[in-house]
Amino acid sequence: MKNLNNEKAIILIPSLEPDKKILSYVNELKEHGLTDIIIVDDGSGEDYQDIFQKLDMNGCIVLHHFENYGKGRALKTGFKYIQENYHQFACIVTADSDGQHAAEDVLRILKLSKKNPDALCLGIRDFTTPGIPAKSLIGNKFASFVFAALYGRRLSDTQTGLRAFGMPLLEFMLAVKGDRFEYEIQMLIACVKADINIQMLPIKVIYMNSNEGTHFKPFRDSARIIGILFSDFIRFSVSSIVSAAVDLGIAWFLLDFLSTFFKSEYLKILTATFVARLISIAVNYLLNRNFVFREKKTAKQSLIRYLILCAMIILFSSTGVYALHRLFAINEKIGKIAVDTVLYLLSYRIQQKWVFAKEGTKHNI
Repeated sequence: MKNLNNEKAIILIPSLEPDKKILSYVNELKEHGLTDIIIVDDGSGEDYQDIFQKLDMNGCIVLHHFENYGKGRALKTGFKYIQENYHQFACIVTADSDGQHAAEDVLRILKLSKKNPDALCLGIRDFTTPGIPAKSLIGNKFASFVFAALYGRRLSDTQTGLRAFGMPLLEFMLAVKGDRFEYEIQMLIACVKADINIQMLPIKVIYMNSNEGTHFKPFRDSARIIGILFSDFIRFSVSSIVSAAVDLGIAWFLLDFLSTFFKSEYLKILTATFVARLISIAVNYLLNRNFVFREKKTAKQSLIRYLILCAMIILFSSTGVYALHRLFAINEKIGKIAVDTVLYLLSYRIQQKWVFAKEGTKHNI
């Protein structure tokens, strides 16, 4: 096992079918004093082994996948190797092999990471620079908008490959799900959920030949990323639909069943509504806790918070509908649709950040 001091930075570069530019890139990194460089060959094939042999002869550690498993798996292979072979280090910097990340920016982000070992540091590209490929610009804009809406954190570049983090986060990053390009968005989601600090550093934008060398598949990989971004919200919506069906089904059943027990029509409706709502709230809570947000800690605190949220939503819903009707003469039914839609989205964010928040994660990394 290598016994490195706490000032050492490890550069990790996942690579699939690289061209010879990676050789000059590695030399440039070495000129900046970055000598601990790990390259992961993600199933490039025999035609590219000459390049990897030259990297090995140049002092790089070269790890091989016998087939293409994806960028996420390649990063994890590197992380696992570091975990098993390095006793101490200051930080890990991940960079792409196509020369997009200037050596000066690699040096800058590792310095930032050394100052913030418990943070994830991101190299943020400036997409206002002329010449940005359309697919990169549109994809990042959309992903950033959705990420901010669903996870409450504004990141102008969610797909940057230049990232850095300190030794305390290594095990956490290994546990993040994903094997291909979606791993990088999963990393951001996991960090936001765990309340891990995210530092951002502006970097140069370097695209060679309109980024033709990228292995990013616009449709397949974008679909994976979009699916990951919306996964929690889709589960939240499914939970809401199931709970609404339970509420309606039980209410309908009780309205018929209780007819023989209640002479008062009002008391019958009140009882049926109360029991149905009570059961549907319990179903919704259990689904959100175990299926949507997957909160594994004690249920007592999250249940109390959930009930407080339910009460507040009822209050704000009725108040909001009344205010729209009185102040703007908006029909109550239309007003309820508008108010409840906003409250539905707000409820998702509150449940994510407060009701089912993974408290204490930061201290257990």
